[in-house]
Amino acid sequence: MKYFEISDADNKSIRISRIILGGVQFGTTLTREQSFELMDKYIERGGNTFDTARVYCDWLENGHSASERTIGEWIKSRNNRKEIILATKGGHPAAAGVSRLSKEDILGDMDKSLETLQTDYVDLYLLHRDDVNIPVNEIMDTLHILVQQGKARAVGVSNWTCERIKEANAYAMEYDKTKLVISQIQWSLAECFPQNFNDLTLVCMNPKEYRQYVEMGMPVMAYSSQANGLYSKANERGLEYVPSKLQKFLTLENINRYNNLLKLCRKKGYSRTAVALNYIMDNRLNGSAIIGCTNLDQLNDCMMAAEITLTEEEIEMLV
Repeated sequence: MKYFEISDADNKSIRISRIILGGVQFGTTLTREQSFELMDKYIERGGNTFDTARVYCDWLENGHSASERTIGEWIKSRNNRKEIILATKGGHPAAAGVSRLSKEDILGDMDKSLETLQTDYVDLYLLHRDDVNIPVNEIMDTLHILVQQGKARAVGVSNWTCERIKEANAYAMEYDKTKLVISQIQWSLAECFPQNFNDLTLVCMNPKEYRQYVEMGMPVMAYSSQANGLYSKANERGLEYVPSKLQKFLTLENINRYNNLLKLCRKKGYSRTAVALNYIMDNRLNGSAIIGCTNLDQLNDCMMAAEITLTEEEIEMLV
């Protein structure tokens, strides 16, 4: 397995696997037993980091907090809290245009997450969305409270722009508050846009954000790291035969990248999934890939990516 390290608020190391197991389907689409099996196998293959969120599964009947609840039950049954890295998110909007980043919202979400996860702290706590109408100092002051209370070892954000992150950390530096140390946005070999996911509140990797992340040196946890399986689901007949729901990703740029992917896979003898994930993990931008799997075959295919390495030249060949 490949790993990277960040420092928590006490300057202690947090060692994170570059393949992160996403739990968005745990306890709903995947049963409790199936979820436990995937988590066990993931640990067996060298992974150590789990990504969830307070809001995950809330959109399904009887799904409220199912992801956090299932992960919490698994941790308790395996008695392995100190052996894993646990990341969750809060502050997700209640509805379109309805922000939930007040002090009360953030602190309340954290307490509910800890209760559901059956733990007294998380290693990484990220805010699920931004609201640029809220002064960044108010948000950072609240995150600082969570760290001071020992409920989060480190904090980060999801779906924030680099400009907003830099503004937040400038405030933290000036007023001796806890800094943001990690970011989670959409990033994959396929070029994506918020419109592809029918959610304009998302932030997708683009050339401007990429340059700024490299300059900042901030690690990125990439969600939708395989663009909903765009390249892995293409069969022998070609990319145009992917499921209809993925047709929206078929831009000229992504078709070109797919052809580059096939060439490199043939040359190296690697799977499309492994190469696409290594585009993130071996990138000069410090990246890790959140994966979403529904069975052991998919998990094993993803975990194979940790056993290979792409050179800088090969990374550049893909795009």
